[in-house]
Amino acid sequence: FSEMPTDNFVESSFWNFDALFQPQQHPARDQHDTFFLQDPAEAPQLPPGYMGKVKKIHSQGGYGSQGYKSEWRLEEARKNLLRTHTTAASARLLYRLAQQEKFTPLRCFSIDRVFRNESLDATHLAEFHQVEGLVADRGLTLGHLMGTLRQFFSKLGITQLRFKPAYNPYTEPSMEVFSYHEGEEGVLEGRGGLYRI
Repeated sequence: FSEMPTDNFVESSFWNFDALFQPQQHPARDQHDTFFLQDPAEAPQLPPGYMGKVKKIHSQGGYGSQGYKSEWRLEEARKNLLRTHTTAASARLLYRLAQQEKFTPLRCFSIDRVFRNESLDATHLAEFHQVEGLVADRGLTLGHLMGTLRQFFSKLGITQLRFKPAYNPYTEPSMEVFSYHEGEEGVLEGRGGLYRI
């Protein structure tokens, strides 16, 4: 695994939400979960050809999806924010991978800060770290995803895992991972999914 570039805390709504197929009307995009910026309030540019494809999938569907059947607005996609997850960096990386003439498999990871407008308590802060991994190759299956997650957690000394199917708008299929670590209080939760490109 090599480290993916995650050096931008400020992200556009396009890469943070739209490119990951989260609808523009989704409640997580409002002020309750997201820190939007006032200066600069908008991203200066977005990739026009790709933006058009994302807009079409959102509003009309395609590739077996019906889309959200709602208006997709450029003004919404251009809004700048403090990223709510590092998956925006994965979306950018997959976009660059798709621009290559010849496909090159890759394995990347990131450990970096993300920001959410949470109610602060003993278990929630407005800033926290997210661990993210990305494996891109042909012929990957759900078994590969589960094996990668099992290997990751075992390196941390966590071996008692349970996998549960989950829904993420940007990965299909998706899994949630739960574990209990002897000697530690509480449950560890993680997520994973396969990107279809």
